[in-house]
Amino acid sequence: MLRNYSICGRGLRISAPFFPANSENWEKFLVKSAKSDITAECKISEKLPEIKGEWSKRDQSDYCIAENVLYKRIYMGCADGAVIKTALNDFSKKEITFDESSFKTLMDERYMWSTIGLAESLLFLDSLLMHASYIEVDGEAILFTAPCGTGKSTQAELWRKFAGATVINGDKAGVSCIDGRFYACGVPFCGTSGICENKTLPLKAIVELGQSKQNTVTRLTGISGLQAVLGNTYIDMQTPGVPVGCVELINRILSSVGVYHLDCTPDKRAVKALKLALKNE
Repeated sequence: MLRNYSICGRGLRISAPFFPANSENWEKFLVKSAKSDITAECKISEKLPEIKGEWSKRDQSDYCIAENVLYKRIYMGCADGAVIKTALNDFSKKEITFDESSFKTLMDERYMWSTIGLAESLLFLDSLLMHASYIEVDGEAILFTAPCGTGKSTQAELWRKFAGATVINGDKAGVSCIDGRFYACGVPFCGTSGICENKTLPLKAIVELGQSKQNTVTRLTGISGLQAVLGNTYIDMQTPGVPVGCVELINRILSSVGVYHLDCTPDKRAVKALKLALKNE
């Protein structure tokens, strides 16, 4: 089976013996045909390939480099998992061999973006995947980003209620450079929020949240801005080439888009404080 998607303005082609489940969210990103910026060829085997070389062990994945090829073995709770093969200098093409007992779990459409290493491939196409609530206000995007439980969904809902915003994705968003300008992009996965739309908008601001009894907005630049974005980016920083590429792209974002820290209350006052700060920039 073959499926073509458009994600963050990039064409993604996945071939697989079958797809374990149909997802309404992923269907919103299906296209009949597309330029294949990223391809993932998936196959099932009774036994994973044996790769000769020295493996680096991690929590959910192991790595091995042999003859300018990167091999990554992923588990995600599976005993045997899968092996991803990709060229060190080209993350756009991947061959993935699944143990037959792991395929249905790893390629469930809730998780396959992680299985195929989508974030790493998008990075080298000028795109990031972020842990963020994505809202639309007056034709532009604001991303609220923070660790789980900090209040991303709360602030997004407050903006919907008091500022006429629309929530595009309740938990995740893409940030992509298109024709020299940064945009927020809908993505086909949204955590437990259940809010997932396919919409691309000019990115006005990224707002890192903190909880407080007072509302204070601070513009972030340099290291503080880099840490705010990097700390909420979905990407495997152990993958060779990723740390440098990620820092370079985030620095470009910082030079083009306002990045802020908002210590906030869970009420209308937080909306008022951020609106005023954005207006005065």
